[in-house]
Amino acid sequence: MAGIKHILAATDLSERSERAFKRAARLRRERGATLDLLHVVEHGLVAQVRERRQALAEEYLRDWLARQPEEDRAGARFSVEGGEPFAVIIEHARERGADLIVVGEPGKQGLKEFFAGTTTERVVRHSDRPVLVVKRAGGDAYRRVLVAVDFSKGATRALDAAYAVAPGAEFLIVHAWQVPPIGFGTRDSAEKAMVKENELLRKRIERQAQDNLVELAMPASPPRVEMTAGNPFFVLRDAIVSYQPDLVAMGTHARSGLAIAMIGSLAREFLVEAPCDVLVARA
Repeated sequence: MAGIKHILAATDLSERSERAFKRAARLRRERGATLDLLHVVEHGLVAQVRERRQALAEEYLRDWLARQPEEDRAGARFSVEGGEPFAVIIEHARERGADLIVVGEPGKQGLKEFFAGTTTERVVRHSDRPVLVVKRAGGDAYRRVLVAVDFSKGATRALDAAYAVAPGAEFLIVHAWQVPPIGFGTRDSAEKAMVKENELLRKRIERQAQDNLVELAMPASPPRVEMTAGNPFFVLRDAIVSYQPDLVAMGTHARSGLAIAMIGSLAREFLVEAPCDVLVARA
């Protein structure tokens, strides 16, 4: 992902979506990108009600954009469409050639049991474009970015997308590894083999990160890389607590939707509970 030239920000006309728009507007200014703002009126309504809601949404967005600071609204285009929200958002991104989809977090904040099935979750799960889930208010530039890597294609795309979104930030790249079950040798020999392998992986991560910076024409700023033995979920959780990132980036798999190799079914917990914005990219 060489850069961001077109951004799609989805809005459900809530305050959460306004935070997402602020972030999208800042990225547009920083990257010189174009910005589309999209609201979807859910399908299943009778024609008269649907048309009325679309007209009200268009009127609201026109007035709302006019009240935004010039630097935020400059060049922003909005549209209102009807259909299944997550499907329309994804299709709109494809048709317009968006490089990034920006959405707000779901309304049931911090409630994992209500996250599945939300528009945000379904966009993250099905989109072939990186998705930025905005959770924090304010539009300051990202200063600290934590990237979880497991050497899957999704994780590679997440690292690429993170550098495109926050090229000037400080990066911490985290890889968790576990000693395989004993059976083909002693634990000591297994640990030594893993340590040697992880040194090779560290060099691979650093080389990839450097290639990203060169591609984006950014000054060389090597990331910090942590290769930690332990349960991937707890390693990542502890890293978030200690590093206090502004943005967490992680990869997904096209088949399952969430990165099994890195954090398994618990990936969804970070999308819900991470105290910062989350960037997700699918293989």
